[in-house]
Amino acid sequence: MPISIVVPQLGESVAEGTVSKWLKAQGDKVRKEEPLVEIQTDKINVEIPSPGDGILERILVAEGTTVLVGTEIAVLSGAGEPAAPAPSLAAAPAVASAAAPPSQPARAGAPAVASPALRPAPSTGDGSSGNGELQVGDGRSLSPAVRRIMREQNVSLAELAAIRGSGVAGRVTRDDLLEYLQSRTAAPARASAAAAVAPPAPAAPPPAFLAPRLAPAAAGPREEVVPFSKVRKLIAENMVRAKHTAAHTHCFDETDMSAIVGLKREWGPKLEAQGVRLTYMPFFIKASVLALKEFPWVNGEVRGDTMVVKKFYNIGMAVGRDEKGLIVPNLKDCDRKNLVQIAAEVNDLAARARADRLKPDEIQGGTFSITNAGVYGAINSSPVINVPEVAILGVHKIVERPVIRDGQIVARPMMNASIGFDHRVVDGELAVKFLRRVCELLERPELLWFHA
Repeated sequence: MPISIVVPQLGESVAEGTVSKWLKAQGDKVRKEEPLVEIQTDKINVEIPSPGDGILERILVAEGTTVLVGTEIAVLSGAGEPAAPAPSLAAAPAVASAAAPPSQPARAGAPAVASPALRPAPSTGDGSSGNGELQVGDGRSLSPAVRRIMREQNVSLAELAAIRGSGVAGRVTRDDLLEYLQSRTAAPARASAAAAVAPPAPAAPPPAFLAPRLAPAAAGPREEVVPFSKVRKLIAENMVRAKHTAAHTHCFDETDMSAIVGLKREWGPKLEAQGVRLTYMPFFIKASVLALKEFPWVNGEVRGDTMVVKKFYNIGMAVGRDEKGLIVPNLKDCDRKNLVQIAAEVNDLAARARADRLKPDEIQGGTFSITNAGVYGAINSSPVINVPEVAILGVHKIVERPVIRDGQIVARPMMNASIGFDHRVVDGELAVKFLRRVCELLERPELLWFHA
């Protein structure tokens, strides 16, 4: 019995996705839970698994096509059933303004092309196929995602022609282009490192009678206009919504990290030998959970004219992804896990966030968030609340500085901490007490061991 493969619900407020890469070719045998296709949304990339064993009978939507949630994109035949003859790629209900991208020339195991709507249009002489996709000299088509990266990174068609594509019929995919850009960036860095080895020649002192003057202006335009990516648009909308919705207020405190630094120095190598890298984030998460249990209103959400106090603790952590934009995945049920479990999950979640391999449920359902500006060298910040949550903890660089202990001036590894809170429901007194409790728990980590 054939099984229809549709685009699943990809997260809150996500109505569409782009078929960025087929991981199986038409006619391939697949097993249950084996990844079939990669769908790209404004927030994350999602791999859609096979619902059962069988054969990928038909691929209905070409790579690079944007479709609505619920759209049928492929058909899976049952185990033991012969695959039906390969039909043409049907034009899926696209939500982008451009027409669906052309399919590739037929080859063994690839979807055949018959639909006129997906055939490459005659060349217009400027490298465009006339239907929203570009054509390289050998006939490979480029998806909208590839064209966008080309514009942002100033990649010429001549450069692209030298890239060996891994897609259907040698098509250059998004991953091929990103790999090429990484190698292109590394080359100047190696050249600069080699040049740095040679000692610079001593500069001759300028004549004393020369008056100061401006250096020649750099060649090229003085401004560059960079369009917002989809992710950047979404981040901008969320930031504006957060600032317009929540009554943002901040307070600050400091904590002596001597005990945590000592524990990390002692346990870090031991856990590293077991494959777990210990960072400071697990300590921040554990201390936050215990403080949230003492001050439950900080672990809540505003819904209309009501305050929802949550009895579970899904702690979000902000992860920077360079040009992809910041994302805040969350660890589920942190109150039920010990420090080592949390450390392992922090490493896994951060790595998959940077690799664009998060699952939809990992970026929704959070109850409280932590942002660590210290990894970039910041000693203080005023973080924006991750609405609909009502508070966010900011942690920063640990700096050794003089403090007074028992009447003596001594050096201690100190850290500034901040909390951004929604003053509609969290009063200043509550926020100050919560932040002070977090700092106390970090100064006395033995209190963390009495809980799972």
